[in-house]
Amino acid sequence: MDNFRDNVVGRLLWAEADQNTRFKYTIWFDYTRRLMNDLHEGDLVAAPNFATDPGGIRYSILQLVTVMPIHYALGTDIRDLKGYPGFVMQAAKSASADWTEQETESYEDTTKIICEAIPTNLECDESGYVNQESSMAMVGKDVYVLTSEMTGQIFNRGIDKDIETVIEIGDLIRDKSVKVYVRVEDLIKTHFGIFGFTGVGKSNLTSTLVSNLLSVDEPIKIVLFDLMDEYTGLLADQILTHDGKIICLGEKTLMKPVFDYVNKPSVDKLDFAVNIFLKNILLPKGLKGEKIKFKPLIKQILQNEGIKIFEEVFTRTVEDFLNEIWSKVEGRFGPTKIGKLNKMKNDVFGSHFKDELTPELAQEFIEKLGFGEFRSQPIASVTEVLNESDLKESIRYNLVEPLKQIVESDKTQISENAKISIHDIINDLNDESKSSIYLVISHDPNKVRRFAYDLGRYSFWHRRVKGTISPLILLIFDEADQFIPGTPRSDTEKVSKSIIETLTRRGRKFGIGVGIATQRSAYLDTNIMGQLHTYLISKLPRKYDREVVGEAFSLSPDQFTQTFKFQKGQWLLVSHEATGIDMPIPIQAPNAEERMKKFLEEYIE
Repeated sequence: MDNFRDNVVGRLLWAEADQNTRFKYTIWFDYTRRLMNDLHEGDLVAAPNFATDPGGIRYSILQLVTVMPIHYALGTDIRDLKGYPGFVMQAAKSASADWTEQETESYEDTTKIICEAIPTNLECDESGYVNQESSMAMVGKDVYVLTSEMTGQIFNRGIDKDIETVIEIGDLIRDKSVKVYVRVEDLIKTHFGIFGFTGVGKSNLTSTLVSNLLSVDEPIKIVLFDLMDEYTGLLADQILTHDGKIICLGEKTLMKPVFDYVNKPSVDKLDFAVNIFLKNILLPKGLKGEKIKFKPLIKQILQNEGIKIFEEVFTRTVEDFLNEIWSKVEGRFGPTKIGKLNKMKNDVFGSHFKDELTPELAQEFIEKLGFGEFRSQPIASVTEVLNESDLKESIRYNLVEPLKQIVESDKTQISENAKISIHDIINDLNDESKSSIYLVISHDPNKVRRFAYDLGRYSFWHRRVKGTISPLILLIFDEADQFIPGTPRSDTEKVSKSIIETLTRRGRKFGIGVGIATQRSAYLDTNIMGQLHTYLISKLPRKYDREVVGEAFSLSPDQFTQTFKFQKGQWLLVSHEATGIDMPIPIQAPNAEERMKKFLEEYIE
């Protein structure tokens, strides 16, 4: 059959029920070194099923989730190695030759490739026509490996690139000729999550997704909340190509020379601002050697007025302010020290909890806390706290510094050309003539969360009132555990979580989608995770993280096994809506660093 690879035949030896995947199958292949290198987790295989009749054979299409070579001279379990060491070592030495000598032909019955497989819930007939599975695979029957062409048809089943807007999200890990596509509208409107430990390439993948989405013919609006300020380098090409904007929440977010240029541009300030910006830009390892090449890009972004300052226009009470920062003040101190801090809080702020926190009042608090030029009458509880060095440092950095920023904010005048408002952003997000990208950055995570709440709320309200559903808006939250924690501690965490929950539940009706990226899935709100219809998963070493993701998407532990072997840039793609098949697909995503290097070379030329 043309849809099966030549001369690769295994046998289905066992089937058992499974609560997550319906069935779990065990398949054996005769070992050869070439086949061991060709078989991978995620490969599709076919075995005749019970719907086979005189009219023709029907093949259940299964997906391999584990692939492991076994030498039966050494046993099938680590407990089999507890015999006499001399015998075990000699057996291992003899067995090692069998791995290398059986290059293309298997002649040792003691060597097998043992695979676990799960159903894809699809079947095909002898002509290659694919339909929903009508029966389970038959134990004892031959098992065939699908060709690259057939595999591509299965993974992209139902996706019509001629009538649907799609992007290529990556290649199949084991076969670069198989391209995997996702539907843009479903990816955005039904929301997605990127989950992986440090170093697996979350930012790289996010950059690639943004680039691919902005490359489609229809307008896409993307707002990326960048808590760590690490995407400017990875998305500089998109900012320049699509006249994007870096939104700074407050002037303190920028280095002073950069702010001075943004606020009042002049030729004599430009080079200094560019050099300071370049010095402080965060780049991944693969781009650090190219840092100097970013200079003309940064210069152009500044000249294009690509950096805007968002001025917060809201009133905040003293109580609101304390709720935002107090968890940092308390840190990990014990009950006794926390008691002293709370006593001080009541004595200094208690009579002003409901008052608006003005710069004048902030200065008064600084004086009362003993950090001003003109210290007021000492308060006993304040003196007690300041006498302990660790408490004093916590007060200095987590309480007094934020108060000083409020005082300073009253002294800085921002020019109208440097400003951007929520109204400006909302108007652009509803402009169907072009795609747009915004990076939202700040020195204060509370400001980012509050801005996310305001932008999400106004976007949703505007779409609902106007009844508009286009263009598609995608809000991406990097370090998502800072926006949607399972147990919010601050007021800003509560409001950011509330708007993201609203958008994941109701945003799709109005063309608004959410994307999240995090390494700490265990800390996320499970209700919001349950609303995500597309997952991209890489290594998650912590068992609890895997359990949270698995439970949210009904993935079995076996389906996570292949992620343990993933290298940087390799992902398990699972989607209910956006892909052609509702099964995990192991993909190799394009490297965003290579895209940026190419852009840098072309830009300089």
